[in-house]
Amino acid sequence: MKRFCFFILVSFTTACNNPKGNWKTIELGRYLLDVPQDFQVKLQNGIDSQGGLITNGIVKLNTDFGNYADTLVQTPKEYLNQRGFVDDARGQFMRSGITYDANNSPKIDVVSIRPSTKKDSDKIGFFSGSDYIAACKHDGKMFNWPIRLPENIKRHTIKIDTFNHLYGRMEVPKQGYTGETAIYMRDKRSFNINRSAYYGIVVGANSLTAKQQALVLKIFETLRPGSKNQLAD
Repeated sequence: MKRFCFFILVSFTTACNNPKGNWKTIELGRYLLDVPQDFQVKLQNGIDSQGGLITNGIVKLNTDFGNYADTLVQTPKEYLNQRGFVDDARGQFMRSGITYDANNSPKIDVVSIRPSTKKDSDKIGFFSGSDYIAACKHDGKMFNWPIRLPENIKRHTIKIDTFNHLYGRMEVPKQGYTGETAIYMRDKRSFNINRSAYYGIVVGANSLTAKQQALVLKIFETLRPGSKNQLAD
């Protein structure tokens, strides 16, 4: 977390200077990013946002900015808070011949959630491979329900930080895994009521080598709001 804080602090405090000397600054909507001179930018218009490619022919950074920029992989906590597993748990209490909707679906109360122990996850069958165990209640009776995190969540480290009115997320593959290395940023004041979305930006690349990832993380350090980072759409 300290390292990610450093990324954002550096980005915000060097907004008027190019911290990489001979690097060049590119404009991506309401944001600025510094890249080496050999990187070129090709932008294209989308329906709800603007995407593009930033590349030197070897490292390929995909970017998207606007009100519907991807906020990256969820953290385990965010996934658990969505309670998607509750829908699966309801299935065991549904009876054939009945049409269920939001009004008559079996009610499940989540009492607590704990990480799975080795004893839990090693069980053969229903609880095998579980990451968490939810203690649930239905009609006054308690039961346990296994929760398995999506592989994409388990394979990435997600770091979240805020600085003044800016919110940022970084996604990096865990050691031994390949995946996306990406950064997301938005101005917390830019929420559009009509679209129910923030104006944000995401920049990322897939399957990087260690050397490429080191360069990309240095590029991420420079992401910052530009002079056009206005709140009006």
